[in-house]
Amino acid sequence: MQELRRAAAGTAGARWQVSTLRERLLKLGVWLPASKRRILLHLPRDAPWRAERRAVAASLGALAP
Repeated sequence: MQELRRAAAGTAGARWQVSTLRERLLKLGVWLPASKRRILLHLPRDAPWRAERRAVAASLGALAP
């Protein structure tokens, strides 16, 4: 969770508490297709806090499609 807080620096979520990070960034319904080579998460497009989620994911090294 501390790594998520560091990754959220510079976004609106920079001052969120741990419970808020968990609720807004981690508790999402995703579609996970079966794959043997990689983990691919399909996140909902219309979920709130999309910009913050994308910024945190990019700072953690996620690749955008």
